[in-house]
Amino acid sequence: MKLVFAVALVLLNALFSPIYSQDFEDFTIDKEVIIFLKKQFKDLKDFQLGIKVKNDDNQLYLDSIEYSSWFVGDFNDDGLNDLFVTGNQKKENVTYLIIAKEDADVFELVHVQPMIVEGDLNIPIIEETKNGPLIIYKQFATEQKLTTVKGREVKYPKIFSDYYKMGFIRKDTLVYKFNGIIEYNSMPSKIPLRYLQLHSYCQFGGCPDYIIKIDSSGRIIINNIKNTNSEPGIQKSTCELSVFLKLQQLLQYLKLDKLEMKFGDSSADKANALQIARQNSITYKIMDYQQGGTLGLELLYDYLNELQKNAVWE
Repeated sequence: MKLVFAVALVLLNALFSPIYSQDFEDFTIDKEVIIFLKKQFKDLKDFQLGIKVKNDDNQLYLDSIEYSSWFVGDFNDDGLNDLFVTGNQKKENVTYLIIAKEDADVFELVHVQPMIVEGDLNIPIIEETKNGPLIIYKQFATEQKLTTVKGREVKYPKIFSDYYKMGFIRKDTLVYKFNGIIEYNSMPSKIPLRYLQLHSYCQFGGCPDYIIKIDSSGRIIINNIKNTNSEPGIQKSTCELSVFLKLQQLLQYLKLDKLEMKFGDSSADKANALQIARQNSITYKIMDYQQGGTLGLELLYDYLNELQKNAVWE
């Protein structure tokens, strides 16, 4: 009788306990990772773990830093382990972050890449911190090249190691926040928003031309100038409190290095003129051509687009 009761208790516990997605911490070898990826994602059928390098010196460098092609950790601070993988797909080195969900066999596949990609050897490395994993994306050129600058020949890149025959070009530190990959900011601002204004337009016409402004209380004003889905003119709305708080957090986290910034080629058609004013009287002015600025700005544009779609306009 005791045995029957114990079995029944186990079955009831299994029935009513929450079902969590696969714990990536169970992975021990590359083969298990590959089997999981190909089972869960059709787009990764031809994905192979590991960076493909051009020459033996590059491989020596990878070996010297004890590089690993996959890493398990909680990237979005939700208590569930996520999976970070680097590999080769269609002759290109690619990196993905697989975000685990509480529902069984439900995952989000996130492509990881900085806004600017240079060189021919790009190595993403995970750095564990008390605030969660950081993605350190290092970029190298495996050969020096001669270029002409102001009529003089110079070698590129300038920092070059004869031992590994590669030069360090740049390093990007990325993190998963706000449901996307964004540039890491070690010192986010704590100053509240005074207003945000975005003028999105095309210099040669054709695309939606509008100005949207959000003030410190979450009130929204949009001026539909032309080529939008709405009639030309001014419309008003108000952000839900939860939506506005998330927008505030994103704006405070954005890396804004200068008061005036310009991204992209000014001859490009698509242009975004952005102003972010904070309550300490500091205003950041950003010209972003062809949306080639930062990953953080891309997230902001996506957020504002969703806000426009879901707002109740008057």
